[in-house]
Amino acid sequence: MKKALPILLKLAVTSVLLGMIFREHRFTEAILPHLRALGVNWGWTLAGLLCVGLSTWLSALRWQVLLRGQEHPVRGSEVLRVTVVSNFFNITSLGVVGGDAYRVLALMKKPEARRLPIMVSVILDHLMGMMGLAMLFLGCRTVFADRLDSLGSEVRAILNGFEMFMGGSVIFVILSAISFTPHLYNWGEKQWPWMLGYTPLKNFATACDALRRDWRGSLVAALLSVLLFIFHFLSFFCAIFAVGGKAPLWEVMAAMPIVDTVAGLPVSVSGLGVREKTFETLVHGLTGLPEATAVSASLVGWLMSVAWGVFGGALFLRGSPAPNDEASLPMAAEGE
Repeated sequence: MKKALPILLKLAVTSVLLGMIFREHRFTEAILPHLRALGVNWGWTLAGLLCVGLSTWLSALRWQVLLRGQEHPVRGSEVLRVTVVSNFFNITSLGVVGGDAYRVLALMKKPEARRLPIMVSVILDHLMGMMGLAMLFLGCRTVFADRLDSLGSEVRAILNGFEMFMGGSVIFVILSAISFTPHLYNWGEKQWPWMLGYTPLKNFATACDALRRDWRGSLVAALLSVLLFIFHFLSFFCAIFAVGGKAPLWEVMAAMPIVDTVAGLPVSVSGLGVREKTFETLVHGLTGLPEATAVSASLVGWLMSVAWGVFGGALFLRGSPAPNDEASLPMAAEGE
């Protein structure tokens, strides 16, 4: 029962939030007509799907770079396949087992696989994602800094609060990279040998020091993070036009890091309900987009990711490709 309780709470939060949103905006009268516009604005719909695909590809490239930094290179086609399939688990997981767990388990099946480098690469993948998200948000935020006073007090408070959170995230990543350096860790080990002298912890710190050792790879990973978030957020920008709305680009790009972060909190199923309410509040406040249109666009942006998740599920059911089939996947095998 204890294991089922978090799942039941997620389902409850999602159901209540979606019910409130659909009732407030009259799903049949206001939201459903926007969803029907997808066929009419099919160009924007296809563009959004393409953006999600490019974001997934860039995510795989970033992970491959970090695996190389762990001296655990993996075939590029295999990294891409695992990344695509992990999207399926990200959108379907109700419990604690999600895309990250699948990524680790999938690579661990390889005969030459080593657990620690794979696990650390996933952790560093998230750290680089945090860095890229902060860089993108702070960059977009400065574009319309002069218009901040014209926004509502609620939107200003959210933007200012998230700006401090992103600034703190950058500091956290930098301090993490510094704390794992051999010189500092050895100093700490002398001070607290009972804790930092623990061999598995030392091995973990050495693996994480790849952020410094392979600093060129870390820079590439940070750049890839910015690019993949750009394409991910552009899918929601395309979704706005796909449902018949219009909105300026920079404001949407500045809102999306907050929307994506809030939707990633483990309080609902795949961020449903939480994402829509946050997207409605911020995008309406920043751009004046009608609230029902904003909710519709948020749902469509999520559905575009679901479409790629379904594709990942099909790959998962198909099973691992034979070695001579791996070259057919759309990514160069650079990690050999």
